[in-house]
Order: sequence, then structure tokens, then C-alpha cells
Amino acid sequence: MKIIITAGGTSERIDDVRSITNTSTGRLGHAIGQTFLAEYGEKIDRLYYLHGLRAAPVEGSNVTAVPLEGVRDLQARLENLLTTEKIDAVIHAMAVSDYMVKEVTTLEKIKAGDSSKLEGNKISSNIDDLTVIMERSPKVISSIKTWSPNTTLVGFKLLSHVPHEELIQVGKALMEKNGCDFVLANDLAEIGGGKHKGYLIHKDGTYDTMETNDEIAAMIARRVGEKLIREGRQ
Repeated sequence: MKIIITAGGTSERIDDVRSITNTSTGRLGHAIGQTFLAEYGEKIDRLYYLHGLRAAPVEGSNVTAVPLEGVRDLQARLENLLTTEKIDAVIHAMAVSDYMVKEVTTLEKIKAGDSSKLEGNKISSNIDDLTVIMERSPKVISSIKTWSPNTTLVGFKLLSHVPHEELIQVGKALMEKNGCDFVLANDLAEIGGGKHKGYLIHKDGTYDTMETNDEIAAMIARRVGEKLIREGRQ
């Protein structure tokens, strides 16, 4: 079987030395990759590990580790893989930036109606009113089933300090909107100190509850493996 796992966070460039990113470490995606290799070994023809620049790569003879920077990089790589190869499952754990850098200017230029942009390899550090204008990133997860309808898709949803019922409902909504087969819903309030509580939601609305990264990784590998076996794809 062929698996794609995305991990870590994307990073959007302001110039050649500055970027906007998020706090994702990629530890969960890395754990998932290691677990798939341990559980399925030689049954995996190829594991494509698409990871942010700060995330540790997964290593193995059947692993292709691909470091990625921005959302567009991720989008292009996923589209290529899903439209040119038979991919059995995508575990989309990457924290994808909601916004990309559209242009860089200054507040003074905006007030003056000057539409020119700041350009150059490194924007001067002497600017007092540097202004970064952002635009919404494409929702990569929404294209995965379009590119490859039969691929098993695991989506991820992270919220912060919300009621449990809301977390599960938002996870279900993500599943329905993007055709996910499973969604891992988690809350920042339940992550830390060696703990990482997660809820793997199934299409019938039931969910598994896990307490650590390793438990989450093991459950995702188990549920995806069970589904592929039922479909005769393993």
C-alpha cells in the first residue's frame, strides 16, 4: 500500500530571511509515521512523508521524506501524488497556514494611496510601520477527495478551550465538508505535560478516545489498516 502523511507546520515567506509560521512541532505526525512503519512494515510500498521545515523526518527504506515550506508547495505536491499514483490513505496531520503573504508595504504607503510594494531579498529593518497584507490560503484538505476519491482520508481539527460537545461537532462538520473517513479532534487545553488527548471520530459519529501521541498514532494506524483490509487494499 501507499500512504501519505503530512506533519508539522507550513511557513509563509515575507522575504528571504523572514516568514510567518505556526507553533506546530510535527511530533504527532512523526509518531503516526513511525507507527505505520512499525505496524505494517513491508506491506507499505511507499510512505510519502510531507513535513514542515521544523518537523523531524521519518526514515526508512520505503519512506520518501519531502520537506515543504508554504501552502502552495503542499498543494502542488499532494495534487501530483494523488493524481499520478494510487494512494491508499492520506493522514493529513499538517498544521496548514490559514493565511498567506499577499504583499508587503508600509502603513505610510497605504495612507498615501501608494499601491507599490516593498520588494527585495531582505526588507530593511529600519522601517517603523512595516505592514504585511495577507490573503486566505486554499483549503488543501477540501481537494484531496477530488484528486483521489477512493483514498482513505484522515483529517485533523485543533481548537482551543472549547466545550467537548463543540469540539466533536466541529470535527464532524470537517468530516462532512471534506469527505473525510476519520477526523482526529483535539483541544489545546488537553495537550501538554506529556499528555495529548484526542478523539478519533468515525463516520457513524462514534469516536475513540486517546490520551497520548503514541495512543493517537496507534489508533489511527489501526483504524486506517482495518478499513484498507475490509476494502482488500492491504
